[in-house]
Amino acid sequence: MAMPALPFVTAFYAALAGLLCVILSVLVIRQRMRRRISIGDGGDPELGRMARVFGNFAEYAALVLVLLALLEICHGPRWLVHALGGCFIVGRVAHAYGLAGATGINAGRSAGIVLTLLVILAASIALLVIVGRKIFV
Repeated sequence: MAMPALPFVTAFYAALAGLLCVILSVLVIRQRMRRRISIGDGGDPELGRMARVFGNFAEYAALVLVLLALLEICHGPRWLVHALGGCFIVGRVAHAYGLAGATGINAGRSAGIVLTLLVILAASIALLVIVGRKIFV
């Protein structure tokens, strides 16, 4: 009986995502302490923006990491898991930088969301192809 694949590549990108999560959390906490706001954003636009940076990251990170882990466990190409994981991290950093710096549309925000959605799309298609070959053939 073959040993199940362990998602070590995904674990690497999950660790990077965890570090990014801590950094974004610290930025929100620091702004809360500066403004002495415990709950919500207290009408402070900078705190509201920083909270959205963290929230936006959290909204996408779980799904992407699940997709990457499944892709790796289902024996997707290791290079693809690395490429998608790297693009996700770069995209989330770009998005955070863009959203933290300005409220309008900018290159960082745009690049971040495009990369994130492309990662979700590519991982989903790859999984459908791999799993489709197993369950329909």
